Amino acid sequence: MKTIEVSDEMYSALMEISNELNTQSHRGTAMPYFFQVQTEHEIAVPEGNGTEAWYQDGGTIETEKEIVDTIFDYKCGKMTKKKIKELDSYDKEEILEDAGWRKVYYDYEKRLENAFFTEKACEDHIKMNKHNLNKPHSYLNHAFRNPEMELVLTFLCELSGGKMHR
Repeated sequence: MKTIEVSDEMYSALMEISNELNTQSHRGTAMPYFFQVQTEHEIAVPEGNGTEAWYQDGGTIETEKEIVDTIFDYKCGKMTKKKIKELDSYDKEEILEDAGWRKVYYDYEKRLENAFFTEKACEDHIKMNKHNLNKPHSYLNHAFRNPEMELVLTFLCELSGGKMHR
């Protein structure tokens, strides 16, 4: 048998990961698995899909009230809000386009980012980086038929006397 030497710091860190792997919730999933950060990202979609919005210089309007208020402001009060509400959608769109607004459609796409052996490490990452992440939460992903991940997780679990959860 061969012996691998590691520093005291490395041994402590590996033992901490091992203990966490053996005590954390498996969320009903057999190993091998890993945690990822799931976030939402706004994406453009074809006309008629997703949410309709109007954009201009970083500003966004979406609701009927916002559209009416924007047209009222653009027309400098020359039209009453009641009259604006009575306009058909084509006329409202024409006024918004004249005012420099652009109609777009968007939706949200979920993305998985990064990878962690433990939920704790994933949650710590989210806490430290939430200012750069949109609606983040931890997501458990199975490493189906991944012999490398299975080998590493078997080693880590057994390091502190546990075994890989199946």
